[in-house]
Amino acid sequence: MVSKIPPGRTVLARMAMYRRLSGFSPVRGSYAGKFALAAFVGLLVPLAIFILYLLVARADWQRMYPVLAALVLASFTGFLGTLWILKELLVPIDLTAEALRDYIDRRKVPDLPIDFPDRAGRLMEGTQYTLTQLHETINRLERVSDTDELTGIYNRRAGEKRLAEEVARAERDLQTFQIAFFDINDFKGLNDRFGHSAGDACISHLAALLQLNTRRGDWVVRWGGDEFVVGLHRNRALKMVMGRIVDAIETSPCEISPGLELRVRVSCGVADYRFGSGATGVMADADAAMYAAKEFSRGDGQSHVCYRSELDLPERKPKPAGTALPA
Repeated sequence: MVSKIPPGRTVLARMAMYRRLSGFSPVRGSYAGKFALAAFVGLLVPLAIFILYLLVARADWQRMYPVLAALVLASFTGFLGTLWILKELLVPIDLTAEALRDYIDRRKVPDLPIDFPDRAGRLMEGTQYTLTQLHETINRLERVSDTDELTGIYNRRAGEKRLAEEVARAERDLQTFQIAFFDINDFKGLNDRFGHSAGDACISHLAALLQLNTRRGDWVVRWGGDEFVVGLHRNRALKMVMGRIVDAIETSPCEISPGLELRVRVSCGVADYRFGSGATGVMADADAAMYAAKEFSRGDGQSHVCYRSELDLPERKPKPAGTALPA
């Protein structure tokens, strides 16, 4: 619920002097100017009062002149020195403001000192602590929002971001990449026969195998349900890599319950990114190849991989971004 109290209203009572000085136009926009005004009042006003007293008392100016000149010079020098010291004392406030601005604009965690016990030190320490904790919290939330709860790999949201980055990189560097679209064969029948816990076990099992058998530069996404997308970054030995992945899936049975193992079969479609087709285009190509692999799998019940470039299929119209692909 949004507060109906205007910002700052609750602390205005503690800022009476600051409010008065802020209403004084010469120093309205300068915090250092307010300090300078305070120094002026504290140093030069007493000097002016003293000189006025001498005038009223009709002192001997001939004898007092050297003393007054030295006093005025010393007071003015002290005033300048006070201004310089005040300017330096305001550095912690400037650093704190810059740290807050840099974190909001660039997510840059500050490096403020935390070992000064005065108010300025507590301000820097509090700002450092707050921004560090905020940064860690945001990172945790981002990890949660980008991670599939069941498998621990990227979810669809994070996968779409990673795919968009891959497309942008390919268009910039004019170097293509590949997308492999995996789907577990007869997943609905598996759930019907063994229960949803068995289906979850197969999904987690497949996610782990895909991660173990891809390179560090590649990425694995649970696209939805029993569908997975693997981004293969500039892979020159594509068929060898895909053969290794499918072989690992075929030879690694999944334990769906104590003492009961099940071999997971998959259909996989692989597509090269075509420049200018965008994320929806490469996903449509991989989807078409995956459906061709499914047709082979329905015939013999085995895992199959089909490559879009080798299929004699009509061009499929890309689906709008964010549209779920059918299971």
